[in-house]
Amino acid sequence: MKNKLVISSLVLGFLGFFLATYLTILDFRHIIPPCSVTGGCETVLTSAYSKIGPVPVALLGSLFYLGVVLLCVLILTNYKKLFTYLFYGLSMIGFLVSLVLLYIQAGILHAFCQYCLTSEAISTGILILAFLDFKVRKTTSKNESPKE
Repeated sequence: MKNKLVISSLVLGFLGFFLATYLTILDFRHIIPPCSVTGGCETVLTSAYSKIGPVPVALLGSLFYLGVVLLCVLILTNYKKLFTYLFYGLSMIGFLVSLVLLYIQAGILHAFCQYCLTSEAISTGILILAFLDFKVRKTTSKNESPKE
């Protein structure tokens, strides 16, 4: 069960990485992606909140998802408790950032970007999987002798 949760997180991390990287590339090319579902992509992606200084928020998202992918690979290939704790912490940070970005869309900009919402859903999924993984590992460690 543990590996299924980590593999699922790995898949979500890849999806998030590709999405955030796509948005980063478009940002550097000054292209607004088509927004057929929510209609607010231009408002969100060109707002003052879309960058921190010169750095697009999407680039930070790419780095977050790349971190998730790398930690999942490390957990699967060279398990250490440190990697799982880093994964849990990173997933929590990603989720909290997603909450802030969702608040900015809803409460400040009054516009929604379908790509941003998808990324926020992915980071929420990663947090849920991380939480489930924590619960499974905690339960398993109580029933087994330590392997490290």
